[in-house]
Amino acid sequence: MSFLKKKNCKIMNIIIICTDHKRNQVALEYFAKISFVKIIKIYVVKKKEPEIPKTPKKLRIRLKKLWKLHFNKRFEAENKRFKFTIQENFNQKKVEFINDLNKILKEKNFLKKNKIDLCFTSGIPILKKELLKILPKYILNLHLGLLPHYKGSITMFWPFLLLEPQMAGTTYHLLNKNVDNKNLKIDTGEIIHQNKPKLRFGYSMHDVAAEAILAAMRDLKKVFLHLRQRIKKNTPVKIDKSLETRGKLFKKSDWKPHMLEIIYKTFNDKIVDMYLRKEIFGKEIKIKKL
Repeated sequence: MSFLKKKNCKIMNIIIICTDHKRNQVALEYFAKISFVKIIKIYVVKKKEPEIPKTPKKLRIRLKKLWKLHFNKRFEAENKRFKFTIQENFNQKKVEFINDLNKILKEKNFLKKNKIDLCFTSGIPILKKELLKILPKYILNLHLGLLPHYKGSITMFWPFLLLEPQMAGTTYHLLNKNVDNKNLKIDTGEIIHQNKPKLRFGYSMHDVAAEAILAAMRDLKKVFLHLRQRIKKNTPVKIDKSLETRGKLFKKSDWKPHMLEIIYKTFNDKIVDMYLRKEIFGKEIKIKKL
């Protein structure tokens, strides 16, 4: 008799919506190690942007070099740590590659039939009200940034531009399904658990970002143990209106190539070393831990 049967533990049926970038798929490797989680379906959203984006032709030569340096360093840092691939580890019947989230709208009967307990998301576009309606009550998102301080897009970049590498981290949070598309509030759902990576001498910006994801993965089972209890008790998602006004919402359009000069020319991507040597200082915050 297995441990699960002895304890009469409920199996959690989940679906996963992620992108085809490795940093958004790494959770699948850790899900496979959680005995009480059953993955029913994986929807993989194809990103238009490749892992190493093409260099814009209009950039000056100096910025073209920094562009290539920046995205190559990200590629190297992630490929050093993230080896897992969906194709090699999952039955293809469970995996569906889609071009946009609207495809899932047609899966209403499938989701109902399989009694999905929870949806896990990572790196995907904003979920609109129509899709939220057919998804389960609990939707857990892994946000690559510490909420509510860094909301929105490219949230592992801004702590380094602002010289506060200690503010790089991740947040598990539940999405609020009671939303209005016209007044959609991004990254304001109930915060469940947060992680910060260990900063080490020699770490680049992308090393920290990748290590932050791994720190989150090590606590994935803990998060799901918590959520299993919430599902059992039918605990509602908490609404904290203050999360709507706290912190800053960064848009993708806020990022400009010339910002790379600050990271690589001014500070030679040694911002972590400067922080550890106490050459720069920043706010220290208490993060939410289970």
